[in-house]
Amino acid sequence: MTTEANPKVSVIMPCYNDGKYINEAVSSVRKQTYPNIELIIINDGSDDIRTLKALRELQDEGVVVIESGNLGPAGARNLGIKHASGQYILPLDSDDTIEPTYIEKAVKIIEQDETLGGVYCLARYFGKRHGRWELPAYSLEAMLLDNVVFITTIFRKSDWEKAGGFDESLIHGMEDYDFWLSMIEMGKHFYAIPEELFFYRIKKRSRTSRFLSNPENTNKTYEKIYSNHKEFFLQNHFTFAKVMRNVIIESSRRNYEFRRYIVIYRVIKKVHHVYRRIAGGIARRIIKLFPKNSGKKAKL
Repeated sequence: MTTEANPKVSVIMPCYNDGKYINEAVSSVRKQTYPNIELIIINDGSDDIRTLKALRELQDEGVVVIESGNLGPAGARNLGIKHASGQYILPLDSDDTIEPTYIEKAVKIIEQDETLGGVYCLARYFGKRHGRWELPAYSLEAMLLDNVVFITTIFRKSDWEKAGGFDESLIHGMEDYDFWLSMIEMGKHFYAIPEELFFYRIKKRSRTSRFLSNPENTNKTYEKIYSNHKEFFLQNHFTFAKVMRNVIIESSRRNYEFRRYIVIYRVIKKVHHVYRRIAGGIARRIIKLFPKNSGKKAKL
């Protein structure tokens, strides 16, 4: 626990051609109720005019903007954190936003527990899709299976240094998952504030959608993560096996339910088709009951 009343928080914001959204992200940082924040933007090789103009204007306003070439999210975050003077780090992508009290509430919690690797919160989607981001609750079992802690989580810079930063070889994604696993290996855990304080923008096309749509890159990425944390997964192999078994059982149950609903749908569709034919036949009989000129005016 620190003795400083309000230890500095460095918000690290990589930006690649997000000129359309970055002012909204920056505004959400400026509206924070926490009094000791520095904002560092990393221009990660942006080449569109709108973004370059927005970054120049922010720089003129006193915001630190670092030029990085094109390192990718992991490399850009590492570069920004190296330049950070804050005790705590909060990564925030340049198209997302945070609620005004997020940093204040997160710092208060992490300051009280040295074993906390990070503090995050509940989140919502916005942009192309709206609604609650339904993530499983944090637990070792959940993290063995997949990542349940998003990148916009407050953590200590000293833990980042001990963990060796973000793995820049994970160019397709999941560098945050790899980083959190390093924290867990250090004996840390995570806490989620039970409030929606983070807003994650959904775009028509994103890094995440590209990652999930390419099975080869997805497999290579997870293989690299398992390799990075081989001892961790070996030590927890029994728990991992139980979690995987539960996933298989649940998947089988859902598959069964899906097949059952398909059968029901086909029955309903067939019945609907029969009723439609019956209704059509009745309608034709009714029409035959009336002469063709029944709808015309009578001649005088």
